[in-house]
Amino acid sequence: MISFRRDIPASLIGMALILFPAKASGQPCSLSMQVSHTAAEQLSLADLDFPNFHSTNLLFTVTFTNRGVVAANASLHLIMDITLAQGSINFPGALDLTTKAFPVPPGGRTITNLNLGPGGDIQTQTYSFSREAKTKIEDIALLTGHMPAGSYNFHIELKELGCATTVNDQIELLLQNPTRVELRSPRDGETTNTFPLFEFFQDGYRAVLTVAEKSPEQTREDAISRKPPMLEVDLSGRNSFLYSGGRPLEDGKTYVWTVVSKVRTAGGLDIDVASPIGLFSVSGSLQGSGSLGAVDDALLTQLEEILGSKHHAVFQQIRSGGYRLTSNMSLNDSKLSASQLLDLLIQLRDLSDSIELSFE
Repeated sequence: MISFRRDIPASLIGMALILFPAKASGQPCSLSMQVSHTAAEQLSLADLDFPNFHSTNLLFTVTFTNRGVVAANASLHLIMDITLAQGSINFPGALDLTTKAFPVPPGGRTITNLNLGPGGDIQTQTYSFSREAKTKIEDIALLTGHMPAGSYNFHIELKELGCATTVNDQIELLLQNPTRVELRSPRDGETTNTFPLFEFFQDGYRAVLTVAEKSPEQTREDAISRKPPMLEVDLSGRNSFLYSGGRPLEDGKTYVWTVVSKVRTAGGLDIDVASPIGLFSVSGSLQGSGSLGAVDDALLTQLEEILGSKHHAVFQQIRSGGYRLTSNMSLNDSKLSASQLLDLLIQLRDLSDSIELSFE
């Protein structure tokens, strides 16, 4: 039997009855998460339609930390926004998935997207894939075998049973689907100076440019596969390259070149999309006399590509004034050759954000 003293105000009794149950049922939040993802640049529809297809490709990893002393029950809410590169078509919330509750033991647990598919140990509570988005994507995926190029942004929300707060994170996959690589300059069969400017088109992001010497008895295929080549350089986000860093090209000789676009799949392997093999010859007579000759415009173009966004007015002043580069080039009072200057440009590209340029 419960009894009360007469001298305790009734209002305090009511307050105690109200506060006590709330304190008993409250639970501290014990879960946190960290999300990481692969560097995949190409996916199939099966990689993203988690509940309906079994994928063997790892896309993202979620690491849970449980600060409590007992297991906590959690669920994930995943939303995917899609922005296609072609025509900037947007599908916000194209995919929406909520899992059923699953346990996270003391110390934590790690899961991946593979846990969400058929045969996985985390079950789906609700799932939807926008019909409009799926129709648009399937048309391209069935034709090419790959998801269309664009941005696939995943918003991942952690919900802990009995905890009022949620934890959010997000990842973005930038997919590419290159279909061709086109060589533009030097044109096939053209004669250039010893520092040609290579220009090409690709609809990917990473590429490898290879230049090799060709003897009269060799085919283009034999020459380009010769090891070591004259030059092999990795390019990212660039569709041009002024010859530098390789063995010097020689007057009177013939060379071949090719560009291979590289696309990383979800399995971690690269898919190669190669250009045709181009051919050009070199003539020392095109170098000019007393100056960099035909190379100076290419050098200025490279500098403008590296620094032009910050110093557009400087390059306008140089071009409108008709200025040309001379052969008097130096770095820290040491004379530079044209080849050394080109190598310096490669280094400047990596430091472009911290460079200040002036023209006097």
